[in-house]
Amino acid sequence: MPSMETENSNISQAEEIKLLANEAFKVHKYSQPIDLYTEAIELNSQNTIYWANRAFAHTKLEEYGSAIQDASRAVEVDPKYSKACFAICKFCGLRGAAYLAMGKFKEALKDFQQVYSNFTTMFIF
Repeated sequence: MPSMETENSNISQAEEIKLLANEAFKVHKYSQPIDLYTEAIELNSQNTIYWANRAFAHTKLEEYGSAIQDASRAVEVDPKYSKACFAICKFCGLRGAAYLAMGKFKEALKDFQQVYSNFTTMFIF
């Protein structure tokens, strides 16, 4: 079992790598962020953002199978993410778009329905 110090170091390192990945993403070098988010995930696999960002980069390269896997993992890691409804809408919308691009219409519809359900729940008082 890793020590608390090692765990904190890994988290800090993963965050630094995420910043590099974000910069590469901004200049449309989508393969580079995938590699960098992978490094961040290896250091801290419990960070939903790394999985979601990598999924988004995969969609930019039209790697929809990988995008679906990462978006699904993002939801599994933390379905109660602090911005839960927005996050789940984003992840499911991303996964739904990937399914749609692959011609998997039933799966896409299911994800888009979940996005709609979560979105409408956010605004009911």
